[in-house]
Amino acid sequence: MTTTNTTTRATRSETADAITVILYAAAALVTVAFATILRIARTFRETGIAWTILIDQQPISATTDSGAISIEGFADEAMIIASGVDTVSIVAIVAAIALWALAALLVIASVTLVAWNFLRGRFFVRANVWAFNIIGWTLVGAPILIVMLETMGRNGVTSALGLGDGEPVHLVEFWTIAPFFATGVTVGLVAVAFRRGIRLQHEKAALEKETEGLV
Repeated sequence: MTTTNTTTRATRSETADAITVILYAAAALVTVAFATILRIARTFRETGIAWTILIDQQPISATTDSGAISIEGFADEAMIIASGVDTVSIVAIVAAIALWALAALLVIASVTLVAWNFLRGRFFVRANVWAFNIIGWTLVGAPILIVMLETMGRNGVTSALGLGDGEPVHLVEFWTIAPFFATGVTVGLVAVAFRRGIRLQHEKAALEKETEGLV
């Protein structure tokens, strides 16, 4: 059985880049935690579930900066608060928020793993391939599921307000997540490249072993 040395010494620049990514990942983790808490607090109110819906454009007069400034303009969406939302819709809303947080954590954890491996000089290893696969599939699948769950939750909110039974997921909504899908596919190609690098690394090691045997 032959063993392949998959560890090389990281350069000073690579080390600095890896440490920077790890620090950014730590900051992103804190941001995700606060954003999730704020989203839960903004959505679930004492009087019901708050949701933003589209309305017919109409002129409005409002204040900003705690009432210090008055402005006039046009509004085409409004935040509503609905009570009596059905259980299925509430579960869908909770699942959408949880999935958003979980997807962010998966991406952050995978990026941190890759950066940590780079810091130790481990580049073409299976752990990095798995990490890139997780990032790619998360960016491809999670946004689609989140859109579907949020649509189900929105339909429940509008139904509770007597605004109709809601609408199915519109194709336009999927265009809003197209950048995530494209990024996920790109990361998947990076995983393929790393998998190929591992294969070439093993082939090189086997060739060197065979050459040593001939000598």
